[in-house]
Amino acid sequence: QARVDEIEPVVGARAVTGPGLLIVVDDADQTRQGASRVADVDLRELANGLWLAGAEAIAINGHRVTARTAIRGAGSAITVNYRSLTRPYRIEAIGDPRTLQARFAQTPGGAWWQGLRDNYGMKYEVSGATQLRLAADPGLTVSYATPGP
Repeated sequence: QARVDEIEPVVGARAVTGPGLLIVVDDADQTRQGASRVADVDLRELANGLWLAGAEAIAINGHRVTARTAIRGAGSAITVNYRSLTRPYRIEAIGDPRTLQARFAQTPGGAWWQGLRDNYGMKYEVSGATQLRLAADPGLTVSYATPGP
């Protein structure tokens, strides 16, 4: 049980708090001809970049992102764990506030979003946060484990 208690925050089974980044992304201005829209792949790139930069926990629109999270497109909607999201998309990442933003900018996810903003007019705002609270993943359960010897 002690080991389970230790890893619950890391795997998303327990709510966590701490400093980190708040990133808000949204579609390009719809008055532009051929305006670009945020797609599921864009949010996956962002989340993967944050993990690579050292994020300890991530949530998108309040839905905790874990190793088992599905970020997918469903028609014109984007879903996280099969729950539809509404725009703008708010990504919270707990991590070292001194390094997380700079490290993220150097990842493929950071470059991806810089390119979307610069070339397609997508909205992409990054700011530091002194205190974030990310809920646990309610769908994260243990199905097949049994106690060891």
